[in-house]
Amino acid sequence: MWKGPREGRSSILSILDLRERNYRLAVLNGWLVWLGDAFLSPHIVLAGFAARLGAPGPTIGLLPALLYAGGMLPQAFLAPWVARLPRKIVLYRKVAALRLLGVVLMALSALLLGPWPSLLLLGFLLGLLLNALFTGVSSLPFWEVVAKTTPKERRAALFSARNLVGGFLAFLAGLLVREVLALPLPFPLPYALLFALGALAFGVGWYLFGLTEEPEEAPREERLDLRLPLQNPGFRRYLRVRVLLALGGMVEPFYAAYAVRALGQERELGLYLSLYALAFTLSNLLWARLAARGSRGVLQAGAALALLAPLLALLLPTGLFGLVFLLQGAYLAALGLATTTYLLNLAPEGERSSHIGLANTVAGLFAFSTVLGGLVADAFGFAALFLLAAALYALALWGGRKLPEEG
Repeated sequence: MWKGPREGRSSILSILDLRERNYRLAVLNGWLVWLGDAFLSPHIVLAGFAARLGAPGPTIGLLPALLYAGGMLPQAFLAPWVARLPRKIVLYRKVAALRLLGVVLMALSALLLGPWPSLLLLGFLLGLLLNALFTGVSSLPFWEVVAKTTPKERRAALFSARNLVGGFLAFLAGLLVREVLALPLPFPLPYALLFALGALAFGVGWYLFGLTEEPEEAPREERLDLRLPLQNPGFRRYLRVRVLLALGGMVEPFYAAYAVRALGQERELGLYLSLYALAFTLSNLLWARLAARGSRGVLQAGAALALLAPLLALLLPTGLFGLVFLLQGAYLAALGLATTTYLLNLAPEGERSSHIGLANTVAGLFAFSTVLGGLVADAFGFAALFLLAAALYALALWGGRKLPEEG
Protein backbone atom coordinates (compact mmCIF):
# COMPACT_ATOMS: atom_id res chain seq x y z
CA MET A 1 0.00 0.00 0.00
CA TRP A 2 1.34 3.50 -0.88
CA LYS A 3 2.45 5.23 2.32
CA GLY A 4 2.35 8.90 1.35
CA PRO A 5 3.30 11.51 -1.25
CA ARG A 6 6.62 11.22 -3.01
CA GLU A 7 6.74 14.63 -4.68
CA GLY A 8 9.93 16.67 -4.86
CA ARG A 9 13.58 15.64 -4.81
CA SER A 10 15.65 15.44 -1.65
CA SER A 11 19.18 14.29 -0.95
CA ILE A 12 19.69 11.16 1.13
CA LEU A 13 21.10 13.30 3.95
CA SER A 14 18.07 15.57 4.06
CA ILE A 15 15.70 12.63 3.80
CA LEU A 16 17.28 10.89 6.78
CA ASP A 17 17.65 14.01 8.93
CA LEU A 18 16.14 12.68 12.17
CA ARG A 19 17.13 15.46 14.56
CA GLU A 20 13.62 16.68 15.39
CA ARG A 21 11.68 14.46 17.79
CA ASN A 22 8.29 14.51 16.05
CA TYR A 23 9.90 13.99 12.65
CA ARG A 24 11.96 11.09 14.02
CA LEU A 25 8.88 9.44 15.53
CA ALA A 26 6.97 9.73 12.25
CA VAL A 27 9.85 8.17 10.30
CA LEU A 28 10.29 5.28 12.75
CA ASN A 29 6.54 4.72 12.66
CA GLY A 30 6.69 4.44 8.88
CA TRP A 31 9.51 1.88 8.94
CA LEU A 32 7.70 -0.32 11.45
CA VAL A 33 4.37 -0.03 9.62
CA TRP A 34 6.12 -1.17 6.45
CA LEU A 35 7.36 -4.21 8.39
CA GLY A 36 3.91 -4.93 9.78
CA ASP A 37 2.36 -4.59 6.33
CA ALA A 38 4.90 -7.11 5.01
CA PHE A 39 4.19 -9.75 7.65
CA LEU A 40 0.43 -9.30 7.15
CA SER A 41 0.40 -8.54 3.42
CA PRO A 42 -3.26 -9.00 2.41
CA HIS A 43 -2.44 -9.82 -1.22
CA ILE A 44 0.22 -12.42 -0.41
CA VAL A 45 0.51 -13.63 3.20
CA LEU A 46 -3.17 -13.37 4.21
CA ALA A 47 -4.39 -14.63 0.83
CA GLY A 48 -1.95 -17.54 1.01
CA PHE A 49 -3.07 -18.35 4.55
CA ALA A 50 -6.74 -18.37 3.61
CA ALA A 51 -6.06 -20.45 0.49
CA ARG A 52 -4.08 -22.98 2.56
CA LEU A 53 -6.92 -23.09 5.08
CA GLY A 54 -9.32 -23.99 2.26
CA ALA A 55 -11.40 -20.81 2.50
CA PRO A 56 -13.77 -20.18 -0.43
CA GLY A 57 -12.79 -17.60 -3.03
CA PRO A 58 -15.11 -14.83 -1.77
CA THR A 59 -13.54 -15.12 1.69
CA ILE A 60 -10.06 -14.79 0.21
CA GLY A 61 -11.24 -11.72 -1.65
CA LEU A 62 -12.78 -10.28 1.49
CA LEU A 63 -9.40 -10.01 3.29
CA PRO A 64 -7.87 -7.09 1.35
CA ALA A 65 -11.34 -5.58 0.86
CA LEU A 66 -11.84 -5.29 4.61
CA LEU A 67 -8.48 -3.61 5.16
CA TYR A 68 -8.77 -1.23 2.22
CA ALA A 69 -12.41 -0.33 2.76
CA GLY A 70 -11.82 0.10 6.47
CA GLY A 71 -9.21 2.73 5.73
CA MET A 72 -11.29 4.59 3.14
CA LEU A 73 -15.02 4.37 3.82
CA PRO A 74 -15.26 6.20 7.16
CA GLN A 75 -13.18 9.24 6.17
CA ALA A 76 -15.84 11.47 4.67
CA PHE A 77 -18.25 10.83 7.53
CA LEU A 78 -15.78 11.12 10.41
CA ALA A 79 -13.96 14.24 9.21
CA PRO A 80 -16.36 16.76 10.85
CA TRP A 81 -16.10 14.97 14.23
CA VAL A 82 -12.31 14.64 14.11
CA ALA A 83 -11.98 18.31 13.13
CA ARG A 84 -13.62 19.34 16.40
CA LEU A 85 -10.96 17.62 18.53
CA PRO A 86 -8.32 20.06 19.85
CA ARG A 87 -5.66 17.28 19.94
CA LYS A 88 -6.05 14.43 17.46
CA ILE A 89 -3.19 12.34 18.84
CA VAL A 90 -5.36 11.31 21.80
CA LEU A 91 -7.85 9.65 19.45
CA TYR A 92 -4.98 8.04 17.52
CA ARG A 93 -3.64 6.38 20.69
CA LYS A 94 -7.02 4.94 21.68
CA VAL A 95 -7.80 3.62 18.21
CA ALA A 96 -4.29 2.16 17.77
CA ALA A 97 -4.88 -0.01 20.85
CA LEU A 98 -8.06 -1.42 19.29
CA ARG A 99 -6.32 -2.04 15.96
CA LEU A 100 -3.54 -3.90 17.76
CA LEU A 101 -6.09 -6.01 19.62
CA GLY A 102 -7.41 -7.19 16.26
CA VAL A 103 -3.96 -8.28 15.04
CA VAL A 104 -3.26 -10.08 18.34
CA LEU A 105 -6.57 -11.94 17.97
CA MET A 106 -5.46 -13.10 14.51
CA ALA A 107 -2.18 -14.41 15.93
CA LEU A 108 -3.85 -16.16 18.87
CA SER A 109 -6.41 -17.80 16.58
CA ALA A 110 -3.65 -19.24 14.40
CA LEU A 111 -1.72 -20.37 17.48
CA LEU A 112 -4.56 -22.01 19.43
CA LEU A 113 -7.32 -22.98 16.99
CA GLY A 114 -5.43 -25.06 14.41
CA PRO A 115 -7.34 -28.29 15.18
CA TRP A 116 -10.65 -26.50 14.52
CA PRO A 117 -10.43 -24.89 11.05
CA SER A 118 -13.87 -23.30 11.22
CA LEU A 119 -13.13 -21.63 14.56
CA LEU A 120 -9.70 -20.62 13.29
CA LEU A 121 -11.20 -18.89 10.26
CA LEU A 122 -13.83 -17.20 12.43
CA GLY A 123 -11.29 -15.91 14.96
CA PHE A 124 -8.99 -14.77 12.17
CA LEU A 125 -11.78 -12.88 10.40
CA LEU A 126 -12.98 -11.27 13.63
CA GLY A 127 -9.46 -10.02 14.36
CA LEU A 128 -9.08 -8.72 10.82
CA LEU A 129 -12.48 -7.01 11.00
CA LEU A 130 -11.61 -5.34 14.30
CA ASN A 131 -8.38 -4.03 12.84
CA ALA A 132 -10.10 -2.88 9.66
CA LEU A 133 -12.96 -1.07 11.41
CA PHE A 134 -10.57 1.24 13.22
CA THR A 135 -8.05 1.75 10.41
CA GLY A 136 -10.05 4.56 8.82
CA VAL A 137 -10.62 6.18 12.21
CA SER A 138 -6.89 6.24 12.95
CA SER A 139 -5.86 7.50 9.51
CA LEU A 140 -7.69 10.80 9.95
CA PRO A 141 -5.88 11.87 13.16
CA PHE A 142 -2.62 10.54 11.69
CA TRP A 143 -2.77 12.88 8.69
CA GLU A 144 -3.94 15.78 10.85
CA VAL A 145 -1.03 15.30 13.27
CA VAL A 146 1.50 15.01 10.44
CA ALA A 147 0.16 18.19 8.86
CA LYS A 148 0.38 20.05 12.17
CA THR A 149 3.83 18.85 13.23
CA THR A 150 5.70 18.63 9.90
CA PRO A 151 6.32 21.83 7.90
CA LYS A 152 5.08 21.66 4.33
CA GLU A 153 8.60 21.89 2.91
CA ARG A 154 9.70 18.79 4.88
CA ARG A 155 6.77 16.48 4.14
CA ALA A 156 8.25 15.09 0.93
CA ALA A 157 11.47 14.24 2.79
CA LEU A 158 9.46 12.66 5.60
CA PHE A 159 7.60 10.25 3.34
CA SER A 160 10.68 9.60 1.24
CA ALA A 161 12.50 8.50 4.39
CA ARG A 162 9.56 6.30 5.43
CA ASN A 163 9.27 4.67 2.00
CA LEU A 164 12.95 4.33 1.14
CA VAL A 165 14.06 2.45 4.26
CA GLY A 166 10.65 0.92 4.95
CA GLY A 167 10.51 -0.68 1.52
CA PHE A 168 13.96 -2.20 2.03
CA LEU A 169 12.85 -3.57 5.42
CA ALA A 170 9.76 -5.07 3.77
CA PHE A 171 12.05 -6.75 1.21
CA LEU A 172 14.05 -8.32 4.05
CA ALA A 173 10.82 -9.27 5.81
CA GLY A 174 9.78 -11.16 2.68
CA LEU A 175 12.93 -13.26 2.91
CA LEU A 176 12.10 -13.96 6.56
CA VAL A 177 8.54 -14.92 5.61
CA ARG A 178 9.99 -17.46 3.18
CA GLU A 179 12.11 -19.02 5.94
CA VAL A 180 9.23 -19.06 8.44
CA LEU A 181 6.90 -20.81 5.98
CA ALA A 182 9.64 -23.42 5.37
CA LEU A 183 9.92 -24.27 9.08
CA PRO A 184 9.04 -27.90 9.98
CA LEU A 185 5.96 -26.78 11.88
CA PRO A 186 2.38 -27.94 11.33
CA PHE A 187 -0.06 -25.52 9.73
CA PRO A 188 -1.05 -22.89 10.89
CA LEU A 189 1.81 -22.33 13.37
CA PRO A 190 4.13 -20.63 10.82
CA TYR A 191 1.36 -18.13 10.14
CA ALA A 192 0.82 -17.60 13.88
CA LEU A 193 4.48 -16.58 14.07
CA LEU A 194 4.10 -14.20 11.11
CA PHE A 195 0.99 -12.61 12.62
CA ALA A 196 2.79 -12.21 15.95
CA LEU A 197 5.72 -10.49 14.21
CA GLY A 198 3.24 -8.22 12.46
CA ALA A 199 1.54 -7.37 15.76
CA LEU A 200 4.92 -6.56 17.32
CA ALA A 201 5.94 -4.27 14.43
CA PHE A 202 2.59 -2.51 14.32
CA GLY A 203 2.36 -2.18 18.09
CA VAL A 204 5.76 -0.54 18.47
CA GLY A 205 5.21 1.66 15.43
CA TRP A 206 1.82 2.90 16.58
CA TYR A 207 3.11 3.44 20.11
CA LEU A 208 6.02 5.57 18.87
CA PHE A 209 3.80 7.79 16.75
CA GLY A 210 1.46 8.15 19.74
CA LEU A 211 4.33 9.89 21.57
CA THR A 212 4.18 12.80 19.11
CA GLU A 213 3.89 16.19 20.80
CA GLU A 214 0.93 17.75 19.01
CA PRO A 215 0.11 21.41 19.64
CA GLU A 216 -3.45 22.05 20.74
CA GLU A 217 -5.69 24.02 18.41
CA ALA A 218 -9.16 25.53 18.58
CA PRO A 219 -11.90 23.16 17.36
CA ARG A 220 -13.21 23.91 13.88
CA GLU A 221 -16.34 22.97 12.01
CA GLU A 222 -16.06 21.00 8.78
CA ARG A 223 -18.94 21.03 6.32
CA LEU A 224 -18.57 18.64 3.39
CA ASP A 225 -20.98 18.74 0.46
CA LEU A 226 -20.33 15.41 -1.28
CA ARG A 227 -22.57 16.38 -4.22
CA LEU A 228 -20.42 19.33 -5.23
CA PRO A 229 -17.57 17.36 -6.91
CA LEU A 230 -20.01 15.61 -9.25
CA GLN A 231 -20.66 18.96 -10.95
CA ASN A 232 -17.05 18.86 -12.18
CA PRO A 233 -16.84 16.91 -15.51
CA GLY A 234 -13.16 16.17 -14.95
CA PHE A 235 -13.90 14.67 -11.56
CA ARG A 236 -16.65 12.47 -13.01
CA ARG A 237 -14.19 11.09 -15.56
CA TYR A 238 -11.62 10.55 -12.82
CA LEU A 239 -14.19 8.74 -10.68
CA ARG A 240 -15.08 6.41 -13.59
CA VAL A 241 -11.41 5.50 -14.02
CA ARG A 242 -11.01 5.01 -10.28
CA VAL A 243 -14.02 2.66 -10.23
CA LEU A 244 -12.66 0.66 -13.19
CA LEU A 245 -9.30 0.34 -11.43
CA ALA A 246 -11.04 -0.82 -8.27
CA LEU A 247 -13.04 -3.40 -10.23
CA GLY A 248 -9.88 -4.61 -11.98
CA GLY A 249 -8.37 -4.92 -8.52
CA MET A 250 -10.65 -7.92 -7.91
CA VAL A 251 -7.69 -10.02 -9.06
CA GLU A 252 -5.05 -8.72 -6.63
CA PRO A 253 -5.23 -11.34 -3.81
CA PHE A 254 -5.68 -14.23 -6.24
CA TYR A 255 -2.18 -14.30 -7.67
CA ALA A 256 -1.05 -15.69 -4.30
CA ALA A 257 -4.09 -17.99 -4.06
CA TYR A 258 -3.34 -19.29 -7.57
CA ALA A 259 0.30 -19.86 -6.61
CA VAL A 260 -0.75 -21.90 -3.56
CA ARG A 261 -3.63 -23.89 -5.04
CA ALA A 262 -2.70 -24.34 -8.69
CA LEU A 263 1.11 -24.18 -8.65
CA GLY A 264 1.88 -25.59 -5.19
CA GLN A 265 4.16 -22.66 -4.37
CA GLU A 266 3.16 -21.84 -0.78
CA ARG A 267 6.81 -21.85 0.39
CA GLU A 268 7.63 -19.24 -2.24
CA LEU A 269 5.18 -16.68 -0.84
CA GLY A 270 8.02 -15.03 1.07
CA LEU A 271 10.04 -14.69 -2.14
CA TYR A 272 7.02 -13.25 -3.91
CA LEU A 273 6.57 -10.77 -1.06
CA SER A 274 10.21 -9.69 -1.35
CA LEU A 275 9.88 -9.22 -5.11
CA TYR A 276 6.70 -7.22 -4.58
CA ALA A 277 8.29 -4.96 -1.94
CA LEU A 278 11.43 -4.46 -4.04
CA ALA A 279 9.45 -3.50 -7.13
CA PHE A 280 7.12 -1.24 -5.14
CA THR A 281 10.02 0.61 -3.52
CA LEU A 282 12.32 1.01 -6.53
CA SER A 283 9.56 1.85 -8.99
CA ASN A 284 8.40 4.62 -6.65
CA LEU A 285 11.62 6.46 -7.48
CA LEU A 286 10.67 6.41 -11.17
CA TRP A 287 7.00 7.18 -10.64
CA ALA A 288 7.78 10.16 -8.40
CA ARG A 289 10.00 11.69 -11.07
CA LEU A 290 7.41 11.11 -13.81
CA ALA A 291 4.62 12.49 -11.60
CA ALA A 292 6.47 15.79 -11.46
CA ARG A 293 5.56 16.15 -15.15
CA GLY A 294 1.97 15.03 -14.60
CA SER A 295 0.19 12.26 -12.72
CA ARG A 296 -2.02 11.28 -15.65
CA GLY A 297 0.91 9.64 -17.44
CA VAL A 298 1.81 7.66 -14.31
CA LEU A 299 -1.80 6.50 -14.00
CA GLN A 300 -1.78 5.27 -17.60
CA ALA A 301 1.55 3.49 -17.11
CA GLY A 302 0.21 1.79 -13.99
CA ALA A 303 -2.96 0.69 -15.76
CA ALA A 304 -0.91 -0.73 -18.66
CA LEU A 305 1.25 -2.80 -16.29
CA ALA A 306 -1.86 -3.91 -14.39
CA LEU A 307 -3.36 -5.10 -17.71
CA LEU A 308 -0.22 -7.11 -18.44
CA ALA A 309 0.04 -8.89 -15.05
CA PRO A 310 -3.01 -11.22 -15.25
CA LEU A 311 -2.12 -12.17 -18.82
CA LEU A 312 1.40 -13.12 -17.76
CA ALA A 313 -0.01 -15.10 -14.83
CA LEU A 314 -1.67 -17.39 -17.36
CA LEU A 315 1.39 -17.75 -19.59
CA LEU A 316 4.43 -17.89 -17.30
CA PRO A 317 5.93 -21.23 -16.20
CA THR A 318 5.98 -21.93 -12.47
CA GLY A 319 9.63 -20.98 -12.07
CA LEU A 320 9.03 -17.48 -13.45
CA PHE A 321 5.74 -16.77 -11.67
CA GLY A 322 7.51 -14.29 -9.37
CA LEU A 323 7.54 -11.84 -12.29
CA VAL A 324 3.82 -11.32 -11.69
CA PHE A 325 4.56 -9.97 -8.21
CA LEU A 326 7.30 -7.71 -9.58
CA LEU A 327 4.72 -6.22 -11.91
CA GLN A 328 2.13 -6.04 -9.14
CA GLY A 329 4.46 -4.06 -6.88
CA ALA A 330 5.31 -1.66 -9.70
CA TYR A 331 1.77 -0.96 -10.89
CA LEU A 332 0.22 -0.68 -7.43
CA ALA A 333 2.90 1.89 -6.55
CA ALA A 334 2.10 3.81 -9.74
CA LEU A 335 -1.66 3.71 -9.24
CA GLY A 336 -1.42 4.62 -5.56
CA LEU A 337 0.69 7.67 -6.33
CA ALA A 338 -1.18 8.75 -9.46
CA THR A 339 -4.74 8.47 -8.19
CA THR A 340 -3.86 10.52 -5.11
CA THR A 341 -1.75 13.26 -6.68
CA TYR A 342 -4.02 13.62 -9.72
CA LEU A 343 -7.00 14.14 -7.42
CA LEU A 344 -5.14 16.71 -5.32
CA ASN A 345 -4.15 18.59 -8.49
CA LEU A 346 -7.62 18.35 -10.04
CA ALA A 347 -9.67 19.53 -7.05
CA PRO A 348 -10.21 23.27 -6.57
CA GLU A 349 -8.55 24.46 -3.37
CA GLY A 350 -11.77 25.35 -1.59
CA GLU A 351 -13.42 22.03 -2.50
CA ARG A 352 -10.50 19.68 -1.87
CA SER A 353 -11.98 17.98 1.21
CA SER A 354 -15.25 17.11 -0.53
CA HIS A 355 -13.42 15.79 -3.62
CA ILE A 356 -11.09 13.61 -1.54
CA GLY A 357 -13.87 12.45 0.79
CA LEU A 358 -16.19 11.38 -2.04
CA ALA A 359 -13.43 9.74 -4.12
CA ASN A 360 -12.09 7.75 -1.17
CA THR A 361 -15.53 6.69 -0.02
CA VAL A 362 -16.46 5.42 -3.49
CA ALA A 363 -13.10 3.65 -3.79
CA GLY A 364 -13.73 2.06 -0.40
CA LEU A 365 -17.08 0.71 -1.55
CA PHE A 366 -15.61 -0.83 -4.69
CA ALA A 367 -12.78 -2.38 -2.70
CA PHE A 368 -15.20 -5.24 -2.13
CA SER A 369 -14.73 -6.17 -5.80
CA THR A 370 -12.23 -8.76 -4.53
CA VAL A 371 -15.19 -10.68 -3.10
CA LEU A 372 -16.66 -10.72 -6.62
CA GLY A 373 -13.26 -11.91 -7.82
CA GLY A 374 -13.52 -14.86 -5.44
CA LEU A 375 -16.95 -15.75 -6.77
CA VAL A 376 -15.65 -15.65 -10.34
CA ALA A 377 -12.63 -17.79 -9.46
CA ASP A 378 -14.76 -20.39 -7.69
CA ALA A 379 -17.42 -20.52 -10.40
CA PHE A 380 -15.35 -20.24 -13.58
CA GLY A 381 -11.71 -20.73 -12.58
CA PHE A 382 -8.65 -18.55 -12.21
CA ALA A 383 -8.25 -18.10 -15.98
CA ALA A 384 -11.66 -16.44 -16.27
CA LEU A 385 -10.85 -14.14 -13.35
CA PHE A 386 -7.51 -13.11 -14.84
CA LEU A 387 -9.04 -12.37 -18.25
CA LEU A 388 -11.90 -10.35 -16.72
CA ALA A 389 -9.43 -8.29 -14.67
CA ALA A 390 -7.31 -7.65 -17.76
CA ALA A 391 -10.40 -6.38 -19.61
CA LEU A 392 -11.30 -4.02 -16.75
CA TYR A 393 -7.76 -2.66 -16.54
CA ALA A 394 -7.85 -2.15 -20.32
CA LEU A 395 -11.00 -0.05 -19.93
CA ALA A 396 -9.30 1.96 -17.17
CA LEU A 397 -6.32 2.55 -19.46
CA TRP A 398 -8.63 3.76 -22.21
CA GLY A 399 -10.52 5.99 -19.76
CA GLY A 400 -7.25 7.44 -18.46
CA ARG A 401 -6.50 8.84 -21.91
CA LYS A 402 -9.66 10.97 -21.65
CA LEU A 403 -8.78 12.55 -18.32
CA PRO A 404 -8.23 16.32 -18.49
CA GLU A 405 -4.80 17.80 -17.99
CA GLU A 406 -4.02 18.66 -14.38
CA GLY A 407 -4.38 22.24 -13.27
